[in-house]
Amino acid sequence: MITRMQCLPCIIDDLVGALKLMDVDEELQVEVTKRCLEFLRDEFRCGRLPSYYITEVHREIKRGTGNPIPFKELRDACNRIGVDLAGRLKDRLDTLPDKDRFVEAVKWAVVANHLDFRTVGTGYGFAPSQIEDMLKAKLDAGFPVNDVDKIYELCRNTTKILYIPDNVGELAFDKLVVGILRNFGAEVVVPLRGGPITSDATLDDGKVIGIADVATRVILAGPDTLGISWREKSRDLAEAIDWAELVITKGQANFYTMYTYREEIPGHIATLFTSKCDVITSLFGLQGKINIISLLK
Repeated sequence: MITRMQCLPCIIDDLVGALKLMDVDEELQVEVTKRCLEFLRDEFRCGRLPSYYITEVHREIKRGTGNPIPFKELRDACNRIGVDLAGRLKDRLDTLPDKDRFVEAVKWAVVANHLDFRTVGTGYGFAPSQIEDMLKAKLDAGFPVNDVDKIYELCRNTTKILYIPDNVGELAFDKLVVGILRNFGAEVVVPLRGGPITSDATLDDGKVIGIADVATRVILAGPDTLGISWREKSRDLAEAIDWAELVITKGQANFYTMYTYREEIPGHIATLFTSKCDVITSLFGLQGKINIISLLK
């Protein structure tokens, strides 16, 4: 299991950052924070994934504030900008040979993982107008873990792919990758969450982006969980995991699940994300926040 003591301050920072941005009075912020801290006091241990604790904290934020879709304006802004940027990128990708098109699309899908506006990622207070320059800078930073050539060969020879997205905004870039995989001749199933949690993409976001236009099928991944949850995954997702010859996942929360349960997943596993902390980066023998394209299994 991946949870470490270092995860606790990140969870608390995420909680405080979320409440600070929401339009609720300070007294209510204190009450919600107290309930979350009581939960962490009673439940926090190293035997569960960090995403479990962040999920439960944000569920308490939604219950305590009476707001079923926190950060809706920011989520919508990320989707709009993602569609615009990905549309311009597609025009350039369409001029490239097959492998170059795949490599470029995957790299942009990875750096688009920085659209995670939680405090452990970009932060709740970022300006959407700054996104394009930020992503170009992240692309220029390189990919210290880069198995893209191996993943490309797998994708050219695989007919059953499960592609698990992460956040709003970057979903538009995922759509480009899924479209390329379909052009390779693969069936591609895309699971999305049934309800909003922080910046994670939902079925409704998938409709906004038009992911069903390129995917073979879009399915319910489960409820409002940060990343997919092994415990709360839907029956459709469980069947898709068993069906897939290759599982491609986006984001650190999905990496938690893939890394922890990799021996129970029959197919190959590729993980595409930007690491948020040394707890994860150290698994690759490195430090810092880095871009990762990894063939995990």
